[in-house]
Amino acid sequence: MYKRRLGLVVVAGGILVLLILSSSRFFQTDEILSSLTSKSKASNESKTAASTISWDNYLDHTRKLEFKNSTALFNSVRAVLRQSASDIHPLGVSYFPAVIPQGTLMYHAGSRIPTSFEWLAMDHEFSYSFGLRSPSYGRKSLQKHRGGPGRGPWGEKNPARNDTSNSIPEWLHKAPSFTGSQKMLTYRAVRDLNKFLYLDGASAAKTETGEMDTQELLSNVAEKKLNLSNEAEGEGMQERVFAARICEWGKPFGLDGIIRVEVGFEVVLCDFSSPAVELVSALELVNPNEHLGLPPPTVISKENGWPLDDDENLIEEHLTEEQKTLLDKEDSWQRVLEIFNGVKSFNWLRAGAVHDKGERRIQIDYRYMVTGINRTAINPDPNNRRLLNDDMSWENQLEIVEDLEHALSLGFDASQSTDWQIVFDDIVDKFAPILKVLSGILSRVDSSSEAVAMNATAITLNFSLRFKAKDGVENQYGSDKEFAVYQYVRPLKDLDTNSDYLIWSASVNVVRKIVDAIYHVNELLLPIVRSHIEKESFASIETTEAIRKARQEIDSLIEDLGWIELHYRCERACEWNEICYTPSWGPSPMGMTVPGSSHAGMGTYYDARRQRLMIDSDLKCLSLNDLLENRGHF
Repeated sequence: MYKRRLGLVVVAGGILVLLILSSSRFFQTDEILSSLTSKSKASNESKTAASTISWDNYLDHTRKLEFKNSTALFNSVRAVLRQSASDIHPLGVSYFPAVIPQGTLMYHAGSRIPTSFEWLAMDHEFSYSFGLRSPSYGRKSLQKHRGGPGRGPWGEKNPARNDTSNSIPEWLHKAPSFTGSQKMLTYRAVRDLNKFLYLDGASAAKTETGEMDTQELLSNVAEKKLNLSNEAEGEGMQERVFAARICEWGKPFGLDGIIRVEVGFEVVLCDFSSPAVELVSALELVNPNEHLGLPPPTVISKENGWPLDDDENLIEEHLTEEQKTLLDKEDSWQRVLEIFNGVKSFNWLRAGAVHDKGERRIQIDYRYMVTGINRTAINPDPNNRRLLNDDMSWENQLEIVEDLEHALSLGFDASQSTDWQIVFDDIVDKFAPILKVLSGILSRVDSSSEAVAMNATAITLNFSLRFKAKDGVENQYGSDKEFAVYQYVRPLKDLDTNSDYLIWSASVNVVRKIVDAIYHVNELLLPIVRSHIEKESFASIETTEAIRKARQEIDSLIEDLGWIELHYRCERACEWNEICYTPSWGPSPMGMTVPGSSHAGMGTYYDARRQRLMIDSDLKCLSLNDLLENRGHF
């Protein structure tokens, strides 16, 4: 049952539930999404067979959902398990039930075999880059803070380390300790791991600007429900505290863990001792300097006779000839190792970029999605929303967790779920080109009004005639706009749960809005075309106004839809030695990019209205040389 947040208005003959949003607290946002309540419990819903839904009754099965709620949900579904989309729409507000199939390999690099919760990577390049820490030679070995965030994977120097903004948490500057020999561990799923929660958005960003709200909400509720202390395992690094609490909360329900995006996708596995996973390989990592037969780096210290100032900076003019010769030799070794390390990091970036089109080794059961979109006021701007906003009451947080508990008690089976992402992709593939072409035609200033109208209606008329019945001819199978919408939103499987109804209703609302716009533009411009054909005069003022209205409607629709394809694309087709680079909001070979700071790095800019970094709409092709230049190696 859907509840509106404020007020009941008594109407003759019944009660009408109306939404009254209490306030608009978001940055320069004119309209806030409606507050609807949805339980994900299947027992609250009657199942609707897909075969019973037809063009003339499909609206009877939809749920009331505002358009901006619909686009937010539509885009959340499309971004699931896609790296670039998750970074472009970084502020996730939903939990998606996920399954890692039997036989899937996952990777962990560390000094020991984990005994509690710990991280696994879906790509070995991810773990390899984190785990392999080659020593530095020559003058490079004097650089400080090698373990800090923003240097290499925790990586190369990033100016955000010097940012004093309150948006950058203190715990962000604490890096994991890598001491002793490192091992590359490979694990295999012995059975389907069917109780994972995928957290949408840039959920591994390690920030306090909203990207980790889904984890924080779960952690906060777990702390209260289980009366957990602040001495949970991993204290001092907030994401480890979150993970410890979430795993403790999920233990009675068989929670396998959570899944997040970084550069590629990572898994927080709650129990490495579980018989559901097995260790199939444990290799000690070999550093390139060892494999190349290089001796250990020279220890440069005052105790060893090196000229250093009080800040431990090398005083070049005080070097002996022997010291200078030694440093020059080690510097040449370091330049070779930088190339090896650069390729290692670039391989990680490439492995992550592969998943811009999706991480297909993980499956989603959309039937039990739990989202904040339909529970409280959520900003429709995916770069400006917060799940934990002022309107997210404690009761709503408890309700979200209760729904997750119910879903986990059932277990997930993606084979029983409609793959809504595929359905939504088909919608975007169909309509994105139509909308962009129309926008381009209607914006032409170098063509006559008649030419603009004819070229635009060539698009709209072909679409609308496809679904138009001939005048005077009855058609029992359907025609016109409702028939057009139905063809694109027909369910592929039965609607089984509230989440099914909610997601499907979002698709109906989105497609209806698009079809309405295409038909309306056609109606606006067709009189101009007819008058031109019939050699009749058509008032220039009316022509100009019709084209203006058509252009405004299409451009406003493009903006409201928020489809990534309509706003972001790579600058060109990248070469084989390049990737189309989308900045990540977490540790990366390109350095730590912190959304709450003002230090724009490659591919980002600072948006003063949103008070955060944003990703450039023109994505860049990135090569190994670009990576090395970004690190200051060339």
